[in-house]
Formats: sequence, C-alpha cells, structure tokens
Amino acid sequence: QRVFINENHYVPGGPVYLFNSGETPASPSYLSAGEPYTLAKATNGMLIIMEHRYYGSSYPVSDMSGPNMKYLTVNNSLEDISYFIRSARAFVKDAIGVDITPNSKWIATGGSYSATLAVWARQKYPELIHAAYASSAPVLVEPEFYQYDQVVGRALPCAQSIADAITVLDAILDSQNRPLIDRWKRAFGLQDLKDDADFAGALTDHLSSTVQYYMPSAKGSDSPDAIAQLCSWFDNTRNIPLQNMADMTAAYIRDNRINPVAAYSSNAGATNHALHQDGRAWFYQTCTEFGFWQSAPPPPLRRLRSKYVTSEWQSRPCQAFFGSEITGKPNSQSINEQFGGLSPNVSRVVFVNGLHDPWSELSVAVDANISKKMSEAGKNVVITMPQASHVVDFYFANSRTDFGVDIARKNILAAVELFLSQD
Repeated sequence: QRVFINENHYVPGGPVYLFNSGETPASPSYLSAGEPYTLAKATNGMLIIMEHRYYGSSYPVSDMSGPNMKYLTVNNSLEDISYFIRSARAFVKDAIGVDITPNSKWIATGGSYSATLAVWARQKYPELIHAAYASSAPVLVEPEFYQYDQVVGRALPCAQSIADAITVLDAILDSQNRPLIDRWKRAFGLQDLKDDADFAGALTDHLSSTVQYYMPSAKGSDSPDAIAQLCSWFDNTRNIPLQNMADMTAAYIRDNRINPVAAYSSNAGATNHALHQDGRAWFYQTCTEFGFWQSAPPPPLRRLRSKYVTSEWQSRPCQAFFGSEITGKPNSQSINEQFGGLSPNVSRVVFVNGLHDPWSELSVAVDANISKKMSEAGKNVVITMPQASHVVDFYFANSRTDFGVDIARKNILAAVELFLSQD
C-alpha cells in the first residue's frame, strides 16, 4: 500500500493524523492542503496518507477478475489501518528517520467513504485510535438509497419541472413505442444507449453531481451559480419540461465530452480485469457490502429519476463484472449490525456534514435526535453546515472561508483540541 507522510510540523508527543484515502487514489497533494493538513499544522502533528487496498496503486492481486476481488472487504480495510498503526513507529523511522513517540495519539480522518472508515476504525480499535474526524460520513449502509434524490429535490428550485419531465419520460418508455423512444434518446444525445433503463439512468448524472458537489459562487466572483445555471434550462416556457431536460442533458454530454456508452452502459468494462480501475473496485464494494443504489423513491414521493432506475437494475451487472463471486444482495444488514448504523458506539468523533449533501441522509446529521444522542455529555461533536454539500470542509478548507466553512473549521479544531486533552 502506498503511504505519504508530512512530518514537517510534528513535535514529539504530538498527534498523528491518519487519512485512509478510501475509494480514490492517495494523493500527496493533501500533505499540504485540506483540513487534515490544517489540523496537523495547528496541533504539532504528523499527517500520514495511506491508500486503500484495490485503489490507486495498492493491490494484493495481479488483476481485478472476480475471484481476485474477494479480499476487498470493509473489515480487511479496517485491519489494514490497524496493522499500519501497530507497525508505524518502525515504518516511519525507516522511511524518513523520524521517531513517533509512544505518547502520540492517533486520529483517524477521512471524507465520504473514508470518513466512514475513520468512524468504524475508531469503534473497532479504540485502543489504537484516540479520536476521529469524519467529514460527510454515510454511517448507515442503505441498499435502497432513494433518499438521495429527496435532498437533490430540496436543493433545486426547478425540481418540480424535472419531476414533470420524468413523468412524461416514463409514459413514453411504458408505451414501448420504439420510434418515439429512439427520437427522445437522440434529443438527449443518448442514442447509442440500447438499453432503455441505461438511458433513463443517465439522466440523473448532471443533477446529482451539481448538488453533491455544489458550492455557492465566491463573493465577488463572476462564476455563475451552478444550481441557478442548471435550473435556467427550465426557464424556456415554449418547450415542455422534457424538451428542456433533453436540451440540458445533450449540452452537458457535449460540453464535458462524455462517451455515453462508456459512462452509462451498465455492462461497459465488465470483462476488463486490468488493475488501476477505481470505479470497478467501488462497484465491487457496492455489489457485495454497501448497495447505496440511488433508486427512484416509492410513491407518493416526488421522483427526479425514472421508475426504471431501480436497485435491481443497478445491481444486475454485478455478476457480469464479477461472476460467481456475487451470490446475492449486498451484505448491508451485517455491516449495520456490526457498526450500529446511525448510532455507532463511538466517542471522541467529530462528525461534519453539509445539509445540501445528499449523503447526509445516511449520516448522524439526518435527525436532530440522533445528533443530540451522539453528542450527549460531549461524547462526540456533530457539526452541520446548512449551505454546504459533500466534504467541503475536508477538501476545500484552505481555499474557501465562506458559506459556513470558516465557522466549521474553527469548531473542528476546537473539538480535536478537546479530544487531545483527554486521556
């Protein structure tokens, strides 16, 4: 496994921040930017970034065929963290010649899935990990994640127009009128998608990414607001909402040079077993343990994605990718039973969530009573940012100080300093 270390601010006895990079390759850029770096600098700490097995360049196997994926599990990944901490003093001494003193306290940290790992590592190995900082951690594993779109809908002023468009689209797909369906596929720029469910599923990409990674335009900036820009497509009252959505999607695909078959076809890449496919590794984890299928909600909830976008459709390619290694539905119930779902049995964790983030529906911030229970008697600290979205406190800590991020950063540091003062 690849490891990157910044020891520049470390003082003997200072904390060690361990960032497992989760479903993305480990990047040395986080050694000098982002909230973990800020915390290490402020508390005389060392920052270590370790790469998650099966991501980036960290592989225990020669290819990503189905049988070789069996070692990619949550508990194996947590054991990697445990093993690294137990051997870190010798490893760091050998690698950079710096002694980690025995009284240095370890803080696990991460954003998104890697934040969940930080929480679970703190829970599973409390004797090794003193505290954790978890940004946008989805601690509840939910195979039928229809709640995702409920947050997207609250964030988009044009949500009803999108829902109206989807209702008409589903009626067209129900009709099985092939010339009519193909005409609309061409209008969306998705004529190369043969499977109608793949076509329906592709329409959510723009909406999801806009809300999940939303940041308000910086003060004084000429950059357009991403949500306002998306919704402006529906200002054209001469068209029906479905036509406006088609125009928007076609422009999105064209402007971003997206290959629809490679990006949206369910079985694209199924037989490619080469290493260095982070998307394939994450798909395996969703097939076997997580699900997280962003599906259409049950009625009467408003739908921003087609009723053809079901968890069954999204999980259908699992066997095409991994063969007999996939024997059923994701083992999400077992994961929730092991770690407690929305009520993990942890202390000294800083939970941070942006309420514009669709993944906050699976976090301790989803309900005020849950947040209150998790933070009783200072056991943990729960911080929310009403205008922020996914992991903005973690990745953008050094570049933006507005829309509540600056306040969150101060509270994160205060919580970490409090936890470090505790034995």
